Amino acid sequence: MKRFRECSWSALVFACLLVLGSVQMSQAADVRLAIGTASTGGTWYPLGGGVASMINKYVKGYQAMAHPSGASIENIRAILKKQDALSLSMPDTAFQAYKGLEAFAGKPVKELRGLMSTYPIDIQFFSLAGGPIKTIKDLKGKKVAVGAPGSGTEAMARYVLKVYGLTYDDIDEQFLSATESAEAIKDGNIDAVITTLGTPAPALMDLATQRDIRFLDIEPDVAQKINKEFPAYFPTTIPAATYKNQSNPHHTLAWMGLFVVHQDMQDQLAYDILKSVFEHKDELDKIHAQFKGITLQNAVKGMPIPWHSGSQKYFKEKGVMK
Repeated sequence: MKRFRECSWSALVFACLLVLGSVQMSQAADVRLAIGTASTGGTWYPLGGGVASMINKYVKGYQAMAHPSGASIENIRAILKKQDALSLSMPDTAFQAYKGLEAFAGKPVKELRGLMSTYPIDIQFFSLAGGPIKTIKDLKGKKVAVGAPGSGTEAMARYVLKVYGLTYDDIDEQFLSATESAEAIKDGNIDAVITTLGTPAPALMDLATQRDIRFLDIEPDVAQKINKEFPAYFPTTIPAATYKNQSNPHHTLAWMGLFVVHQDMQDQLAYDILKSVFEHKDELDKIHAQFKGITLQNAVKGMPIPWHSGSQKYFKEKGVMK
């Protein structure tokens, strides 16, 4: 009888070890997916985190984690190297990468594919109220944050400055992220900021509670001219009172943020990621008000590069893509 108990106990222990081992093997078998976002002060970082959470909950066999980054250019390079599985990008940077222009001159990223468009992102020029800077042309000779090095923000900053007859020869450019820029202007280390963020942006909301901000407009007629030259940028207005003590609407430009992937991503994975997002969209909406702008209709707008075939399958099934 004693021997039987010993055998039974051994069998039980062995069975438990088998179960534990299979659970560990199952967890170890999950494929890890890195998601490139931007600085922690904007809306891309929590968006990437929200999508990662959905993948972890609803896409079996994968574990995703979002991480901060230098944004568009850095993200696309990480996609090319397959360091990131999916990443966020500005549309102009994605277009330039695919065509081999600007930062990707002579080295087109033909492997780049579009997963989905997200929601409008605003470019915002601002200084501290009470100072001498009242227009974009007043930035001449000033110390200006232009975005993180290698970011789409920095590329867009150069584009808009050029429209106003300014280059980096005319300003003291500072390559800072949105979070770094907010801290630098608050401390008086720079004179103005050029940034691209979803509205309302946490970094600007925090800054506006400590300093009065003056937004520098891209006049509607100038915005229209830019739109005709490059349709990915379109005129928009940030309503007055969006930020503390913002008494006037801010006329500027916007563009659709993109999720991009490598062409080698499995069709089923791309399809399942989109399914997890749009079937549980209410979870994403709770993270940030801006995410309510992510809709099936918006998801297929403004993509300047070829679609991933898994995305095409999903959006065609939903009737928003032909």
